[in-house]
Amino acid sequence: MDLRGNSAVFGPISILQLINLAQSTGELVFENGENAARVYFENGSVSYAEIANRRMKLGEHLLAQGLITRERLERALAEKDKATRLGAALVEMGAIDARTLRRAIEEQIKEVVYEIVRWRAGRFRFTSGRRPKAQDVFIDIPLDHLILEGLKRLDEEGVVR
Repeated sequence: MDLRGNSAVFGPISILQLINLAQSTGELVFENGENAARVYFENGSVSYAEIANRRMKLGEHLLAQGLITRERLERALAEKDKATRLGAALVEMGAIDARTLRRAIEEQIKEVVYEIVRWRAGRFRFTSGRRPKAQDVFIDIPLDHLILEGLKRLDEEGVVR
């Protein structure tokens, strides 16, 4: 199923729910003029998400959570080669374990969906069967939990839907 349209007509929540209800697998791209996000689904559940203008990259997230030191982050960035992802380099050097990395990536994926829920205008397109190219950590997050948390955050911020 390929689908595209205007996010102002069918908002992000409606599109996310449609893909979830259809138990679709593929890539959903949202573009709002300032930013672009990709959400990947596996049988209707979110498996991965990324956003072009991420507020906090993985290393910064791990630092902010107190899970790594600035020195370890800088060492991992300096020592990793171009083919190695930062998270894998941090695990390899013993700065974090694989479980911690997975939780951090899961939090970042959630933040992408929470951000998309905020968008009021833009375009979307869903391409069936497309999967992320270079991701080694996949998750299985129930979409309804993500949407509810995103709406709760909007409500707490006093944002009108």
